[in-house]
Amino acid sequence: MLRPILILALLALLTLYFRQPRTNSLPVLPKAVKSSVKQQQPPPRNGRTVAVGDLHSDLAQTLAVLRLANVIDTDSNWSGGHDTLVQTGDIVDRGPDTIAIYNLFDKLRKQAKDAGGKVVNVYGNHEVMNLGGDLRYVTEEDYVSFGGRMKRKEAWDVKTGWLGKQIYDNFNITHIQNGHTVFSHGDMEPEWARLGAETLNLLSREAIWKGDFRHAPIFQGTGKCPIWSRSHATQEDGMEETCKSVDAVKKALGVNRLISGHTPQYRTGKILSICNGGYMVIDVGISKYYGGHLAALEIIENDDGTQSVYALYPGGKRLV
Repeated sequence: MLRPILILALLALLTLYFRQPRTNSLPVLPKAVKSSVKQQQPPPRNGRTVAVGDLHSDLAQTLAVLRLANVIDTDSNWSGGHDTLVQTGDIVDRGPDTIAIYNLFDKLRKQAKDAGGKVVNVYGNHEVMNLGGDLRYVTEEDYVSFGGRMKRKEAWDVKTGWLGKQIYDNFNITHIQNGHTVFSHGDMEPEWARLGAETLNLLSREAIWKGDFRHAPIFQGTGKCPIWSRSHATQEDGMEETCKSVDAVKKALGVNRLISGHTPQYRTGKILSICNGGYMVIDVGISKYYGGHLAALEIIENDDGTQSVYALYPGGKRLV
């Protein structure tokens, strides 16, 4: 009868011994628990907003500028964390890499979402031209990449084509970032701004779905619409009137600045900033067709509600 009692006593002593805390060791968590603990960490502050301009089917330069902006890694995967990347249109035309770049942005859009970030794409006039069958700037290499002209046409159909549907589902004609910055491909005019971003995006979606590319006012190439206008970039009415117009847009949309692409700054390769930083052009001629200049815009949100805006260049970043 004594042997079972001794065994039970020994087991009790061993249990007490192993329950004592160890100062020189840490508990080993199963992988699933480690992952759960990591996800429960408080999220970082709002990430940066990074914007890049016209890419024109040049994959090598696209990858270079996104790495310059530190939103992709060496394997071309999202590395921007909670950052927001805005691309202001004209991914297509003038080069051979249309499929590769649209697929890259589709991949990054999903990866950024999983990481707590965001990828935003804005329609350029060249997206709208291709959706509407205006193919005057499509290269032969581009046709070949789709498997011929007919297959390319099929791919761009917004209702049945893989690329057309991808673009229709993910692009808008304008985007307002965190209430402080409005992005559009061409220059945003006061008469359009007064309609509001939501209405503009709705008008563009309706026109694209109906295939109304030639008569819808929002897409008319002869007017000052958001994909075609260059009035601010060229200061066609003089600097004073241009800045008045910029201020009217800012007031209508409640933002601090306007960002456009569309008007290539290929002579300088630098971001254009006028009206005390109220208006900027980020089309610096990234594609080799326009000189192969690299630049991106970076917006940092400060604790006091203001934003610091930088131009990112291969040689470093500059306050603009």
